Amino acid sequence: MRTIASALDRGTAHEAWDWVTYGYKEAESALTNGEAATFALTQQDTHIEWIIRPVIFLPLAHREAQRLPACAEQFACPTTHKIARQQTNGH
Repeated sequence: MRTIASALDRGTAHEAWDWVTYGYKEAESALTNGEAATFALTQQDTHIEWIIRPVIFLPLAHREAQRLPACAEQFACPTTHKIARQQTNGH
């Protein structure tokens, strides 16, 4: 948004900056509540619209792929971590 705002006319740039400064909070709240949010800007004959939706599940890279990113081994499976923590606590 910051990159785009620099190319907008004064009024539309103010709308963009207002959203960056304050408006994103409504979008964040909507996502937290499982709802979509939209932000749109219009300048002359160009209309730009962003629609964000909550994601319940994101597929991960297959762990047996030939080349995993360097960080692939830095994070434990959340389920495994939870089980290990419960075993340590005696539950």
